[in-house]
Amino acid sequence: MEKNLEPRTQKGMKTRQKLLDAAEIVFGEKGFYQAGIVDITHQAEVSMGTFYTYFESKEDIFRELVMSMQKGMRRAIKMGTNEITDRIELERAGFRIFFHFLQEHKYLYRIFRQAEFVDEELHRSYFETFSKGYISGLRSSMEKGEIKSYNPELLVYSLMGITDYVGMKWVLWEQREITDEFIDELVSFIKNGIGKS
Repeated sequence: MEKNLEPRTQKGMKTRQKLLDAAEIVFGEKGFYQAGIVDITHQAEVSMGTFYTYFESKEDIFRELVMSMQKGMRRAIKMGTNEITDRIELERAGFRIFFHFLQEHKYLYRIFRQAEFVDEELHRSYFETFSKGYISGLRSSMEKGEIKSYNPELLVYSLMGITDYVGMKWVLWEQREITDEFIDELVSFIKNGIGKS
């Protein structure tokens, strides 16, 4: 039977988050297989006993970290696009929020890519969970005639792929500033494609 390790106090929630923040740095810098629980507790400045109050293992905190980062990104996108009804403007805001989130979480790519080898089901679930609402939103926009009709699932994974690799090059590798002009050009491509009009 699995223990209930959910914190019951405000202090407990802060300590648990402190461990997750530390795990983000440790897994990001060392990689899952090279990192140890002692590295995480050292980074968080807590005891080993404190770690086991909230997590059962290195795998447990890694899974929780991936899910926590995914929830954080989805929450940021939802909050930042909540009042937007125009589909193209919604995509513009979504790109900006994602790139900003990536700037704040520089190890996001490395951690998500490790998830494929640490827990393949978790890795797949991340993309499927993220894409579910996105597909529904695009399908609704297509039905309203706001955008052209395509296979919404194909379109979502294509847009996710574009965002993924653009973010990797501009934000992660080259640490460029993401300007309004940059976002405008990306959105123009999404809106108009590469064909001549």
